[in-house]
Amino acid sequence: MDAGAHRGRVWKVLIVDDEALVRDALCAMLESTGCYRVVGSLARADEAPQVARSLSPDVVLMDVEMPGRSPFDSARAIRARNEDAQIVFLGAHVHRRFVREAADIGAAAYLTKSDSGSAILAALERVVSGERVLSSPDEGAECASDDAVDRLTAREFEVLKYISHGLSTREMAELMFLSPRTVERHVERLMGRLGIRDRLRLALFAFAHGLAPSPTVGGLSNPARERLEADAVSVGE
Repeated sequence: MDAGAHRGRVWKVLIVDDEALVRDALCAMLESTGCYRVVGSLARADEAPQVARSLSPDVVLMDVEMPGRSPFDSARAIRARNEDAQIVFLGAHVHRRFVREAADIGAAAYLTKSDSGSAILAALERVVSGERVLSSPDEGAECASDDAVDRLTAREFEVLKYISHGLSTREMAELMFLSPRTVERHVERLMGRLGIRDRLRLALFAFAHGLAPSPTVGGLSNPARERLEADAVSVGE
């Protein structure tokens, strides 16, 4: 982007987040400034490369944890076709693994959803001026610091999240567009890396390290939430 052409320009933004409330809030916040125009709003990373190719956004705001295709893979595909597109990742927490992958892709920023609206707007101001804003895991945001966690791949993080939501192998396979056997291999590698022998303990590990929301948070399917709550009760007995 040409930082010298920054003043007076209205920047086109594509928002990619699986939570409708987050998408709506970001859209309202950005457009209220008069500096940004939201040209697209998607719930899945799978669709982002094709939509970005069609709309040519200046900025892509993308959640780092969504069902389906890895947001990092989608960001790479977007950058491969449009190097000028500035990728801004949004995460529930800062983790070294995510920040490193964002940096490797050439992302302009990695922000957290706990940041205030004014902080996000300030970061975007820097991004469209040509700066990079990659948060540090040491800057107070919740961060899982365990060395084993830090070595997990993006796919393994995705599997851990789905396990914490109580999803079965078949349900994970459908969301990830993989075969059940491939998902099982990911689960086995995940258990090996963390030294954990069963899925319930994987879920509890994810909660303890801030890698997944509490099972009482809304948004989970009823069966998944019921399975998690039943497991939590049985552990406590």
